[in-house]
Amino acid sequence: MKKTTMLLSATMAMALLAAGCSGGNGNGNGNEGAAAGTDNNAQNAAGSGGEAEAPKEPFTIKMALMAGPKTPDSWAEKALEGELEKSMGRKVDVQPIFLPDWSELNTKINLLMSAKDTRPGILWTGDTKEYTKWVDAGIAQDVTPSLQKYGKEILDYYRKDTLFYHWDKSGKIFRIPGDVPEASYMTTIVRKDWLDKLGLQAPKTLDEYVEVLRAFANGDPDGNGKKDTYGISGDNYYRSLAPFFYANGLDVENFVKNADGSIQFGALDPKVKDVLKLLSELYKEGVMDPRMTTSANNDDNKVNDIYASGKVGSFYRWVDYFNPGNSVNISFKKLNPDGEYISIAPIQGPDGFSSDLPDPGIGWCYLVVTDATDVDSAVQVLNTMATPEVFKTITFGNEGEHYKMDGGIFTPTIQPEEGSKLGLGNFGWYIQRKDAANIKNTPEVTKMFEEKIATSQPMRDKIVVFKAIDRPEWDRYSADVKKVRDELFWGIITGKTPLDAFDKWPAQYEKLGGKKIDEEAAGLFEKQQAEHVEYDKWYEENITPYK
Repeated sequence: MKKTTMLLSATMAMALLAAGCSGGNGNGNGNEGAAAGTDNNAQNAAGSGGEAEAPKEPFTIKMALMAGPKTPDSWAEKALEGELEKSMGRKVDVQPIFLPDWSELNTKINLLMSAKDTRPGILWTGDTKEYTKWVDAGIAQDVTPSLQKYGKEILDYYRKDTLFYHWDKSGKIFRIPGDVPEASYMTTIVRKDWLDKLGLQAPKTLDEYVEVLRAFANGDPDGNGKKDTYGISGDNYYRSLAPFFYANGLDVENFVKNADGSIQFGALDPKVKDVLKLLSELYKEGVMDPRMTTSANNDDNKVNDIYASGKVGSFYRWVDYFNPGNSVNISFKKLNPDGEYISIAPIQGPDGFSSDLPDPGIGWCYLVVTDATDVDSAVQVLNTMATPEVFKTITFGNEGEHYKMDGGIFTPTIQPEEGSKLGLGNFGWYIQRKDAANIKNTPEVTKMFEEKIATSQPMRDKIVVFKAIDRPEWDRYSADVKKVRDELFWGIITGKTPLDAFDKWPAQYEKLGGKKIDEEAAGLFEKQQAEHVEYDKWYEENITPYK
């Protein structure tokens, strides 16, 4: 998923701060910042936990939207307004502000946020260091009291650990995650029909997995008499090599926790050398697809084509491939009618350790309720959108009219073009549900995602996910560190660099600013650990009673 960092000029920052000062603090219940069409009694609106009779005045909410076809005055918009009227007991006018494509997104958001009369009531945004400025300026509102009164659906959906990364140590929450991926969304995939043909069992250990990969490359599993198959392929990211690294408890892209409680940049672990040695052997033998060692393979479409071609026996790839309606799965079956991919448990290493790739659980985009609206009413809007039935309606349409369900399998009954005209997906990335409400997943795939919560936990326990947005030392030195790491690691894998070059890597890391990176990381981790203790207590007092 694409993440965007917002850059704000000094002039724009001054304008933003000035606007924040003129608009009041904005961090209370938000009545002082109500937009046109709202009123100071909006906190009494009917909704989950509301007690007083709802006001009759209509409520207008401007929402910045990034997902979907961006269709104005759409069926989905009217359907949402109808659901909001029922849940809030008042007329609701949803006014979308469609954000431009990624290349112009920064500029548009900065312009919107520069003045109160242009700010949306609910802003969709990606990762941005401007967020802290919005908080300091009183533009981003604390949603905690409103979540307690009207946000049960949101609080029930998001895990405690997820909300920690959006919690301010002042005891407030100034943003809500818009889209948090599944706990783990990738899996080890192997060709079952090839296993059967070669008389092999699904591998469980790393040794067995390597044996299977070699057989896939050398045993003519497609029966054409040619040596034209590979054991493993994927993109040029380390995630494609997760069965090797994670079987050894290694992550070369993140800081990881050591047994003594300290943390270390994972690429420095001496055991990485052993994994690189094994991968270099598989590359030399022709077991590893050479295409995955080049950045050209970072194109998802290219890897999808390789998957569909049926010439590779294993991938570490998306769980979504196992949905019957997945286009890559359809292409594979069309080209390989008798072919069958299966998902297997994460590969176990020499010490019995195994894990799937865990998502950090933070979310990649966020929703900020600004001082341009009433926070109670805005949270009621978001909470209504988060309910499974409303989510399904504005995402997929009405069952029987726009899609059908047969044996748990979702099938659209309209063409994609019609869905776009209806605005289906316009409100995507607004509390994007990844549970059973995502009816595009079959029950079997939903179960796979649920199982991944446990199978990804071992590495989740090891990987450090930093809460701090500001990591100046990492920002200053990480590009050079990653460049040298990648050249070294992929050089070793492809045989262009001798294996013993790894021994010089720790010194290179330190020379590139690694010592400063480590000191910063250790300080942030220690601070974060202490903050988590405070958060645990706060959560039990301020969130648990309202779930």
